[in-house]
Amino acid sequence: MHVREATPADAAGVRRVADAAWRDAHEPIVGAAAVQEFLAEYYAVETLRERYRDGDNTTLVACEDDTGEATDVVGYASGVPGDDDAGALTLGSIYVHPDRQGEGVGSQLLDGIEALARDGGYDAIRLVVMAANENARGFYEARGFEHVADDYDERLHVENCEYVKVLGDDD
Repeated sequence: MHVREATPADAAGVRRVADAAWRDAHEPIVGAAAVQEFLAEYYAVETLRERYRDGDNTTLVACEDDTGEATDVVGYASGVPGDDDAGALTLGSIYVHPDRQGEGVGSQLLDGIEALARDGGYDAIRLVVMAANENARGFYEARGFEHVADDYDERLHVENCEYVKVLGDDD
């Protein structure tokens, strides 16, 4: 597995993973129509290309093998500068194709985001996950994230959980 920063050439591969992962994880929670609408709005291939070319966030991709070819994307994660003074990088997304889950891809991506956070001088990583997404919550909790708050997503009409992981020297 090869993890690297996304380029505009990765947009179609990221969209392919997003389609499969969002349908697998979120359709049972918010329904097919909400997932389709979200994917169309946030994961249009041209939008992703622009984001990877000009964005203020960093997206990492996990590729099938060490060549790191864009067509081999099996997972992705994005780190977004926090919008508060708490010193936390926001984990905006982390998704692995359902056929590749359980193989350590998500852990490698999260390791990469944690390294980005440390390199950027952040003290913590913050994320929001759907409360009913028990698999994702278990993944984050196993990786040292603590549930710190609940909120309601008005757009998707779903309860969410906010998690934070304080980054120490030995993480």
